[in-house]
Amino acid sequence: MSDGVLEPAERLTLGALRYAVNEEAGTYLAIMRLFTAGISGFLSDQSSDEITDRLRELGIELDRDTVDQRLSYLVEHGNLARSPRETEARSVREYLSNRSRYQLTPRGELVQRHVEELLARSDGAREVSSEMLPGMLAGLTGLGQLCEQGLDRADPTDLATRISTLFAQFEVLVTSTRQFYSYLAQVLNRFDLGRDEFVLFKSALIDYLQRFVDEISRHLPQMADQLARLEPHVPQLCGRADSTGRLVALDGSQARRAPGLEPDDWKSLHAWFIGSPGRRADADNVRRLATDALRALLTNLRRIAAGADRHQSRYGDLVRLARWFDDAPDGRGHELWAATFGLYGGRHLSFAAETEGDPVPSTRSWWDAPAAEVPVGLRLRGERQAGGRAAARVDYTAAKQARLAERAGQEVRLRAAAAELATQAGRVSELRVSDEARSAFLDLYAAALTRAGRPLGPEESAQAVLRTSRTSLSLDVRREPGASLRLRSPAGTLVLRDLAIELGTVEPAEGLARRAEA
Repeated sequence: MSDGVLEPAERLTLGALRYAVNEEAGTYLAIMRLFTAGISGFLSDQSSDEITDRLRELGIELDRDTVDQRLSYLVEHGNLARSPRETEARSVREYLSNRSRYQLTPRGELVQRHVEELLARSDGAREVSSEMLPGMLAGLTGLGQLCEQGLDRADPTDLATRISTLFAQFEVLVTSTRQFYSYLAQVLNRFDLGRDEFVLFKSALIDYLQRFVDEISRHLPQMADQLARLEPHVPQLCGRADSTGRLVALDGSQARRAPGLEPDDWKSLHAWFIGSPGRRADADNVRRLATDALRALLTNLRRIAAGADRHQSRYGDLVRLARWFDDAPDGRGHELWAATFGLYGGRHLSFAAETEGDPVPSTRSWWDAPAAEVPVGLRLRGERQAGGRAAARVDYTAAKQARLAERAGQEVRLRAAAAELATQAGRVSELRVSDEARSAFLDLYAAALTRAGRPLGPEESAQAVLRTSRTSLSLDVRREPGASLRLRSPAGTLVLRDLAIELGTVEPAEGLARRAEA
């Protein structure tokens, strides 16, 4: 797909989904289930007469011509294919009934499997498979040990089993996490959450969410270290696992392998636990979403506490009214409707019009009359009383001046810290600075590591620049075994080991602006 336009081949592929959403979807699903029920249906071919008989056994009465049309439709959209197997016929009638046999295609099997999963899926909560984390950590540790011992001596089948198991556990973890947060968002966005539901949700889900986040936080550093340790060996791991016999397709290409047996498959694992330059790890986003969930829970709690004496939502009232309608007989239901909405039967009366000053006389039809102006309080909250006079505007002048003064003070301190660090530019192994300069250095160091997006490997470096109006600093951090930096300040001493730090100065921001104007 390019520029939001589907290619013809993509449009043809997506056509395999049509049978599940058209008007005859029930009969199409029944036919596809005959081809996908059990493993025996995959290698068999069936005629329209056989399909008709099997549908009749299931209680679905369709004539042979209709079944043949359904099967042709599925063939047209790629779900089924006509079988090339020749059949023996002892009569013309038998030949006509068996001349077309059908078998399942890979596309049809994939679509039907996803359709069954969608139909069987419920909207309830699903637990996160956090028990996969210890197994994944053990699997990564075992692969690291095999790399240290030498991959030439590793059994290819055992290696492929370890990698496939690791990625199967990872797929279960990712899928369950997505479904859990999808359900969590659905519950948190409910504006009608009552007190009992709130208490149940807090005890059943939020406590469980905290345990899951703690599990992620406990395993994340170890998983990141093991993945960084394995990264240089991933091509060799996949190559050794591929040294056994591979399945070759009819066109001579190698068949697709299980997840994890191709080097590109490991990118998703790195993205989830380590991240990439400019992109946070998905595990960090899981913890951030937990914070958002707690914030949404507090919002609901504030609404419940503030709405104790007035209705914030009419959801509960409408559900109760719907239950009354469901239980009421016909006559009682009409009375309930009239009492609730005031919509009585039509009364054709004749009376004099209102005064000429009335913009819309009461005799004018609703069909032609303009829409009535409904107050916001009545439309959103059902409140009929007037809201009263608007409050006076709050004067934030003093607060703005205080924030501007605070910002100016921060800028002065930052310029002084940058000037202090600039006096010690170069490759540094020991710095003795003030607390303000120490904070500026640590912010610059953190920005460099954040830009790298991952732990530094051998011969890797990270850079960051701190610009002020007078002095601008550049910091280069490089992984170098044996190097160290000792940072002394009144707040204490910080030692960075196996890192080479180089401070430099760049052109200040005002110089860049003057050059741009020139």
